[in-house]
Amino acid sequence: MERKLMIAPSVGCCDLFHVEEQMKIINERSDYLHMDIKDGVYVPSYGIGPDYLDYLNKHMENLKPMDAHLMVAHPQQYLETFAKAGAAYITPHTDCIEGDAFVTIHKIKDLGCQAGVALSPSVPLSTIEYYLPLLDKVTIMIVDPGIAGQPVDPQMYVKIRQLAQIRKERGLNFLIEADGSMNKDLYRPLYEAGADIVIMGPPALWNKDPDFEKAWAIMEEDLETELKGAARNI
Repeated sequence: MERKLMIAPSVGCCDLFHVEEQMKIINERSDYLHMDIKDGVYVPSYGIGPDYLDYLNKHMENLKPMDAHLMVAHPQQYLETFAKAGAAYITPHTDCIEGDAFVTIHKIKDLGCQAGVALSPSVPLSTIEYYLPLLDKVTIMIVDPGIAGQPVDPQMYVKIRQLAQIRKERGLNFLIEADGSMNKDLYRPLYEAGADIVIMGPPALWNKDPDFEKAWAIMEEDLETELKGAARNI
């Protein structure tokens, strides 16, 4: 069966003076909406908050699923807040839920959301082995979270390939997402490794052209060009 490489723009990157027009394009043409939540503690930067999700949820029609990527030190404190704000997925980092992973995942599901986890580059797949069957999505960070401009370590392709193989062998159906320093040179190796979704930030989308409509067209052309001839049956 032919696979599609889905896209999830990080909407916190929208130009503040043109949020409405950019969000209309993003919501119409993307597969998911990626919401980077940063607390300045777990990562050395800040992102959007629940009010952003709540506003989109209340003011945009046919809103695509929002994924609250919780790059925060204590994600357990915010599960209800983001579920109430309209998050379809809630994705904490594995090293922040080590002591109560099963409780956290079940709480996310009890709140009516899909459960994801994010793994930083140094975190092994063995960390999530026992609760993989509970997950709806696994986000593989291909750079350290919260720090812009990093090069991608090719070992992350191996990590994604191993996760895809585990998924196949165990008959599981979680999504595999790749996040960090995304650009057109990464689409094909990530796709061929087994990634289902890529997160689009400024290098992959916004920086392509000052005109966001043109930037989106360039991004789509990059995707099509880079995936042409890629191995599609993984």
